This record gives sequence, structure tokens and C-alpha cells, in this order.
Amino acid sequence: MIVIATVWCVDPDGAVWMPKCALKLLTGYDCPGCGATRAMHAALHGNFAEALRYNFFLIAGIGYALLVAAVTWIPHLRVHKRVRSAVLGRTAAWIYITLFFVWWVVRNILGI
Repeated sequence: MIVIATVWCVDPDGAVWMPKCALKLLTGYDCPGCGATRAMHAALHGNFAEALRYNFFLIAGIGYALLVAAVTWIPHLRVHKRVRSAVLGRTAAWIYITLFFVWWVVRNILGI
């Protein structure tokens, strides 16, 4: 909660003490997480279009994270075994990992 409150209260663009991406500083390339703090700040303030510009993959992944949380932590939620397997299974994990690396390459090629 403290981290979320800090990201909501402090604009990462104006705070020199906020962490910077080491990979970007060393190579000039964006990592898959570059812009995540700025994206979360924008999303917490309801600026979803801005959040998507900062880090599309992070914001798009929130829906999947909420689905995983629902299937995992809501005990009375009756979910069919196939749905639970599709959300939490090995295939879903590999798809997510693959998309993570594709995002890394695409964002640097397209400069987004």
C-alpha cells in the first residue's frame, strides 16, 4: 500500500530520487518494464491513454493479473477446471513470457 500511495502522490517525471532503469542508462534501450512507474502513476489518476503510452504491456497485463487473482484468491468463485487450467496453467505462463519478450523487442524497434 505504501508503494501505491507513493506512486499516486509523487509524479515520477519530476522526482529525481525515483529509480531509473539501469538497462536504459547503460544501453539506451528500453527494458520491458521501462515506464512502469509513470504508467502506474497515470493509471492511478485515471489517465489510461497516457498510461498505455508509457508502458502498454504493463497496463494490458493488469486484466490478466486481476483474472489470476480472482481465480486464485476468491474461494467461493466456482470456476471450471479448464478455465482454472487455462488461466493458471503452464501454457498461459509460456504465452505471457513470450509476449513479454516480444514486447521488449517491438517497443525498441518501433520506439514506443
